Amino acid sequence: MSSKSEYLKLVNKLIQWDHAYYVLDAPLVSDYDYDMALKEAHEIEIANPDWQLEFSPTSRVSGEVAEQFNKGTHPYQLMSLSNVYNNQELEEYVSRLRKLLISNNDPAFFCETKFDGLSMAIYYKGGYFSHALTRGDGKIGEDVSSNIKTIRSIPLKLPENIDLCLRAEVVMPRDEFLKLNMRQEEEGSKIFANPRNAAAGTVRQLDSTIAAKRGLDAYFYDILDRETHSITTHQQAIDMLRQLGFKTDPLSAYCADIREVIDFYTNLGKKRHTLNYDLDGVVIKVNDYSLYEELGSTGKSPRWAVAFKYEAEQAQTVIKNITVQVGRTGVLTPVAEFEPVFLAGSTVRFASLHNWDEIRSKDIRIGDHVKIEKAGDIIPQVVTVLIEQRDSELDEFELPVTCPACNSEVTQLLGEVAFRCQNEHCVAKLLGKLKHFVSRDALNIQGVGESILEQLLKLNMIGNPLDLFGLEIDDFLRLKETKEKLATKLFNAVQDRKKIELGRFIYALGIPHVGLQSAYLLAESFQTLDAILEVNKQDLESLDGIGPVMADSIAHFFDSEYCLKVIQSIKQYNVAIEDVSSKSNNLNNNGILSSESICFTGKLERFSRSKAQEIAKENGAIVQNSLSKSTTILVYGEKAGSKLKKAQGMGIQLWTEDEFFEKVELSD
Repeated sequence: MSSKSEYLKLVNKLIQWDHAYYVLDAPLVSDYDYDMALKEAHEIEIANPDWQLEFSPTSRVSGEVAEQFNKGTHPYQLMSLSNVYNNQELEEYVSRLRKLLISNNDPAFFCETKFDGLSMAIYYKGGYFSHALTRGDGKIGEDVSSNIKTIRSIPLKLPENIDLCLRAEVVMPRDEFLKLNMRQEEEGSKIFANPRNAAAGTVRQLDSTIAAKRGLDAYFYDILDRETHSITTHQQAIDMLRQLGFKTDPLSAYCADIREVIDFYTNLGKKRHTLNYDLDGVVIKVNDYSLYEELGSTGKSPRWAVAFKYEAEQAQTVIKNITVQVGRTGVLTPVAEFEPVFLAGSTVRFASLHNWDEIRSKDIRIGDHVKIEKAGDIIPQVVTVLIEQRDSELDEFELPVTCPACNSEVTQLLGEVAFRCQNEHCVAKLLGKLKHFVSRDALNIQGVGESILEQLLKLNMIGNPLDLFGLEIDDFLRLKETKEKLATKLFNAVQDRKKIELGRFIYALGIPHVGLQSAYLLAESFQTLDAILEVNKQDLESLDGIGPVMADSIAHFFDSEYCLKVIQSIKQYNVAIEDVSSKSNNLNNNGILSSESICFTGKLERFSRSKAQEIAKENGAIVQNSLSKSTTILVYGEKAGSKLKKAQGMGIQLWTEDEFFEKVELSD
C-alpha cells in the first residue's frame, strides 16, 4: 500500500504530465503510462478517501449530474467587443483613439487570435480553482464549474497561492468536433453546425461526464483583477498567465503600430485553415493599461479593444448529383456531389445534406447553383440555393421509398427527422454496425478497418459483429495482400477483446439513439446482460435520461431477430460479457451498504458528490447516477429537484446527507 507522501508525489507527477501534454503540447510519457498512473491514483483515493486532493487529476470526471445551473455574479463586468471588417474601418478606429488620448499619439497594441468559442470567467482562490461562470449578460452568468473542471488544459492548482479573476475562451478543437458530429449522425442525433455551437452545448451539459468525453480546450486571455497584481500592460498579463501555467494564444504578439497590426491580421488569415481550432478574427487591444480609463467605453464595449473580423469564405458551385448513404442504424443520409471548387484551403466535392427537412427547407435540387461554406472551416455545407440561376425544369429531389443498398422499405419513426431502413439484413447497415463495433469507444479492435470489414462481408464470412470472434488465422489469410504475420496480428487483435465490460458491449451493439453515456446507464441500472434483455419499455422509461423514443428503440432492438443472433453468437464463440456486479464497483461485499443501490442528488455539504459516491462504494453499495427500479436509496442534499420527487413516487427510501454519513459512521 502506498504512503500518503507517495500519493502526493504521484498527483504532482500527473499534474506535470497534464501541463506538458495539454498546455505545452509536449508529452512526457506515453498514453499507456499516463493511464496506469491515473488508475493508481484513483485506486489509492478509493482506499484512502481522506487523502484525496481537490486538485487531483482524477477529479476531472466528476460524474455529477446537476438539476440545473445556479447563477453567479461577476465582480467585474464582462464586456463584448465592437467589430471592424477592413483596413479602412481599422484606420478609422485608430483615428478615434488618437483623438481621445491627451497625447494625440497612436498607442501600441497587443494582438491575439479571436477564438470562436464560449467566453468564460474563471476564478481562483488561494491558488486553487474556485468556480467558473459563463459570460451571461456580462453581470450575471451560469455556474458551470463541474464541466469546466473536466477541461485538462485548465489547471486546478497554481504554483502560487494567489487569487485571480480571469477570462478564457472555451473551444472545441476541430478534430474533436469532427468525431462528435460523426457520433451524433450515426445515432440520428442533432448535428452541431460548428465547433462554437458544440462547445457551448457541451459546457451547458447537466451531466459533467458527457462534457469530459468531448475534448474541450481553453485559452486564457485576460486578468480582470490586474490592479491587485501590479500589471501595467497587456503583454505583462499574458506573460504572467504563461508563468502560472495557463494556456494562452501561442500566436499573440506585441504590435507597435497599425501597420504591424495589419501584418498580424494578414499572416494569421493565411494560416487559419491549418490550425486545429476555429477563429473568426483578431482581437486588437491597446497594450498600455494606463490609457484604459482615458479611452473609456461605450455601452457594453470598451474603446481600448476591437475585433478585426474575417469574412466567412464562401464559394459558388453546382450540385451534380445527390446520393443517399445508409448508416449502421439504418439512417438514410442525402449527400450532395458538387462541381469541384476550392474553398478554405482544400478542394470540395461533397457535402452531407443531413436529412430531408434540410433539403425541403432550402429547396435543394440536382443542377442547382449554390453557395457553400465550411462550418467551422471544416465541414462543407450548402448555405443557400441561388434561385435566380435555377433552370425552371429542375425537379424536386424525391425521398427514396426504398433503401438504396437493399431495396427494403424505409420509414420515418415518430419524433425523428431521419428516415431509416428497417431491414436487419441490409448490407450497408451491417457494414456500419461492424465499423462501430470495432471503433475506439466500442471494442477498440486495432487494425480491423473498413476495407477489411468490406472484404469479410463480400466473402460471406460474417453475418453479425460477433462473428468476428469465430474467425481463424486462415480466414484472414483469404483477404487481399494479407500475409501470415498480418493475419496473425488481426486474429490476436480480435481475440484480445473477447472479455467485454457490459456498458462497452451495449454501446458496441449500435442500438439507435443509444450513445456511450446511455449504454453505461443501462449497464449500471440493470447490472447484467440477462437483466437488460428482459426489460420492458416501462422499465426503461423509469431511468432518468431515457425518454420514450430511446426506450422504444431499445425495446425494439432487444426483440429483434438480429439481437437474437447476436446473443446466440456470444455463447457460440465463448465471449465473456462482464456483469457490473462482478466488477470492482462493489468494493466491499461485506460493507454496511452491500445490499443497497444508491443514487445521490442535490448539493452535499461535507464532501463533493463524487467523494460521497466513493464512500458509498467503499461500504459496499452499488452507486447509480440515475434512478431506476433497482435503486433502493436516494441520498439528497440542498436544492434537490426532480429526482427527489420521482423517488418519492417510486417508493425509494430517502436519506438526508446527515443520515447517510451517520450510517457509514463518518464524522466531520
